[in-house]
Amino acid sequence: MLSLFDGDMEEVEDVFDEAGAESNGHGWEALAWWLTHTEMPDLAEVIWFGSEGGTFVAGSADRAALRRLAERLHAAFHDRSLLAGLVAAAGLD
Repeated sequence: MLSLFDGDMEEVEDVFDEAGAESNGHGWEALAWWLTHTEMPDLAEVIWFGSEGGTFVAGSADRAALRRLAERLHAAFHDRSLLAGLVAAAGLD
C-alpha cells in the first residue's frame, strides 16, 4: 500500500494550491488516478484508491504495479516543476 499523510502533503501543497487543486488526499488520489489512466493505463484496473482528506491511499495485489506508481509519484513529489506540470496536465481542481 502507498500512503501520504497530512505532514507529507503539506511539503508540496503550494504546488496544488497554485493550480487551484485540492492539496489533500483527494487531490493526490485524483493525480494518481489520472496517471494510471493516461500514462500507465495497464495499471488502471489493478490499483485501487481509498483516500480521505488527510491521507492518500493506493493499493494493489500487484506489487510491481504499485511500485511503478510509487516511483512516478515519488519523482513528482521531489521535483516541484514536474509535480506542477502533472497537476496542470491532469486538470485537477
